[in-house]
This record gives sequence, structure tokens and C-alpha cells, in this order.
Amino acid sequence: MTPALFVANYIIEYSNKKRYSINNLKLQKLLYFINARSLVETGNPIFKESMQKWKYGPVVPEVYHEYKQYGAFEISDSNIVKEKVDLIFGESEDDFPDISIKQYDPAKINSGDKKMIELTVDRLNEFDAFDLVDITHQHPMWANDKEKIMLGEKGLSYDNNEIKSYFDDHEESQIWIN
Repeated sequence: MTPALFVANYIIEYSNKKRYSINNLKLQKLLYFINARSLVETGNPIFKESMQKWKYGPVVPEVYHEYKQYGAFEISDSNIVKEKVDLIFGESEDDFPDISIKQYDPAKINSGDKKMIELTVDRLNEFDAFDLVDITHQHPMWANDKEKIMLGEKGLSYDNNEIKSYFDDHEESQIWIN
């Protein structure tokens, strides 16, 4: 499974190639809809990281923090994070963590996933970031926790089964095909 950061990188590269607007806020919403599409069409998420419910909708925190320095500005290919570093902790607190470093290589992304990303980005290009925020706020997965979110509660995660079930039952919300 491709790390969310590398899916995000591919979205950025593809958006720049097509001259589409892409900033961190829109990137987060595209990750949400691409993951939802993957859940509906394949039964599997496109990345393993969970998404959280934030004030402006779904966010993959790791990806957000890598690109937050660009604020509302466009993210260019030259800004892409080329390495993903993970610390892998052992069973004991005394163990030193192992380090896993993965290099971003778009050629390693499954061709079916690339096609799904491209089709979704093409379709959702007509929406600006705040249109997508408004749409995600209408989904019950976010709306049901709105009060907690607006009061600043952290760590509220989306559940992939809930996302899949919602989009399976609400084809009109599959904006990547409508």
C-alpha cells in the first residue's frame, strides 16, 4: 500500500502537470475523496494512514504537517517531500527504535491507483478547496462530530468502514462520478 504522503505527492505532481490549483487544504480533501473512491471501487483504502476530522474537514495529519508551511499558497513539484521516515519501536522502552526510510518514486505507485488518482483529480478540479470543505461537512461522518470538532477536540478519526458504507449507500455523494 502506498503511503499517504506519496499519494499526496502524486496528486501534487499530476495537478501541476495539468496546471490545476493545488494547496494543502485542497490536497487534504482530494486525499479524502480518492480514498473514498478506492474503498467503494476496490474495497480497500488507497493508503493505510487514518484521516482525522478537523475544522475544515478530513485531514491526514502526517501529510498536513509536511505541507503546512505553504499555507494557502500553491504547492509546486519542487516542494514535494521525497523521503518518508518512520521510527519503529520495539516491545521494550529500552529498545532503540529502528528507522525506516522510504524514497518517493511515482513509478512504484500501482498503475490502477494512478489512474484512480488522475480521474478523481480531473473530476474534482472544478471545485475549489472551500467547495470541497462544504461538501465534506455535509457528510454524517463529520457532521455527527461537528460540535466536538468546533470545540477543539483532537484525535477524532474517520473509520474506513463508515466511509465505504456511506458512499455505497449515497451514490449522489460520489462526486468523482457525478
